[in-house]
Amino acid sequence: MAESAHRTTARILDILELVAEHPTGLTLADLSRRLDIPKSSLHPLATTLAVRKYLHYNPREERYYAGESLFVYGNKFINNVDILEKIRNVLLSVNQKINETLYFGVLSNLDVLYLIKMDLFSQFRVVSNIGNKLPAYSTGYGKALLSQYSPRQIEQFFPDGKLKSITANTLATVDELNAQLAEIRRTGFSYEKGESTEGIQCVATAIIVDGSYLAGMSIAVPEFRYTAEREIQFKSLLLEAKQQIQKIISEQRNQWIYSGEFV
Repeated sequence: MAESAHRTTARILDILELVAEHPTGLTLADLSRRLDIPKSSLHPLATTLAVRKYLHYNPREERYYAGESLFVYGNKFINNVDILEKIRNVLLSVNQKINETLYFGVLSNLDVLYLIKMDLFSQFRVVSNIGNKLPAYSTGYGKALLSQYSPRQIEQFFPDGKLKSITANTLATVDELNAQLAEIRRTGFSYEKGESTEGIQCVATAIIVDGSYLAGMSIAVPEFRYTAEREIQFKSLLLEAKQQIQKIISEQRNQWIYSGEFV
């Protein structure tokens, strides 16, 4: 665990983040081993979090799970932000027209963080959900957001020159990524071809306000339904939605609380 100005607070956050990443639950011994915290120090923290329902403790299994308070306050965080509801309505309009899934999200370090998934009218449900994270280089809108950085910056983000595979189609090297990013800067569109989810193809674009790359959105389609003719339609709808969303954010910039950049 990284050193912190307040070790107890850092430990509490480490516990919550680790448990949230393991939906099958973790024992106290698991937490102690993974976080390098003695069980004697860890137990009172986990017990307090369970009492406050940030963790759920199953005594039969002796395992900790994410608790209902995380769900309650996480949803309050999202629902209280009116700007996301307006963006959601824009995506819903596109979803109704094409019956395909749309995603909207931001950069979280070198991952993408999904904020909105719109599939109400989709004929095929794509796996990724709100709150999920994936390496930005493996997704359509993640590449769109990475295109704001120079080739040199991208090389510094991945100093060994290699990219971890998510599927057999994931880009393997920084050179391949930089070649795609150059084309994205030229055209304004990015693509994914089964690189984060096999069998799914995406076309995407970035949301740019006052020169800042704040977010990205994509249309995700099963490969067998992705045609050249539909790609033209998808791009047209993405551009229209992009203009609407950029206007929404510009008019309510004080409500935009997401970084949308590498930090």
